[in-house]
Amino acid sequence: FDMDRHAFHRQTNMYYPFANFGDWEMANFLLQSNLSMREVDNYLSLSMTKKMLLSFWTAKELHGCIEDLPKGPCWKVRIVPTCHLTTNPVQLYWRDSLECIEALFNHLFYAGKMDYSPFRVFTAAERVMRVYSEWMSSNGAWDLQTKVPIGSTLCGVILSSDKTNITNICGGKVAHPLLISLANIRMNVRNKGSSHAFLLTTLMPIAEFIYPVMRIHSVLEARLFHACLDFVLEPLKKAAQFGRMMADPLGNVRFCFTPLVSYIVDTPEACMLACV
Repeated sequence: FDMDRHAFHRQTNMYYPFANFGDWEMANFLLQSNLSMREVDNYLSLSMTKKMLLSFWTAKELHGCIEDLPKGPCWKVRIVPTCHLTTNPVQLYWRDSLECIEALFNHLFYAGKMDYSPFRVFTAAERVMRVYSEWMSSNGAWDLQTKVPIGSTLCGVILSSDKTNITNICGGKVAHPLLISLANIRMNVRNKGSSHAFLLTTLMPIAEFIYPVMRIHSVLEARLFHACLDFVLEPLKKAAQFGRMMADPLGNVRFCFTPLVSYIVDTPEACMLACV
């Protein structure tokens, strides 16, 4: 309850299982190079390299450190049953939405770049004019905080989806990629593509239904979208209701709730989400 597996080590070394930033930088360089394991062993055995006081001296030890790093959410696939016939089986590719939120919440890159409790900002000490910037500075965050146990942390969930062509040459496949992010991450960081603050969590399928009345096809597609969305977001709905223990980037374990605070879509998808 008090800490996760590596929380004790990360209190003094945020680069654990590596000794320091230089140790991590060397490991990152070797892993991204095209050197074989034997060539890595030869490089690490050089007398000049040994003066660096690395935490690994062989390629096997290096890969052992990598195996000790947190694993990202894995992809899964399932066949979605439908009430009406389709030209092909409906395949749903997804990653656990709660695991994606946990991966963002405890990522070291966002250390010092997230807010964990609501706050208010004013332009002067008289508190006449209030400034709204981050989600945690909004009235919505304050209202949600009053509905969860004292001392718990809100993890505001942001979703985004849009119909996209996956393959143009072979098959012309289309889907609704569902992206997920955290509203706790500060806006200037989250809005940068290089920050990778939005994770692809699901490829929502678009099926071709076999039904005599053509105008019903769009209704069936919308119902399929809702059914897949309901399945994918089930872990987040449970965490929003009952809470979930999650570690932040510094290893502090927090009692977190995951309400949906924003869904970024265009007008057609907004109508589909709201009207079916």
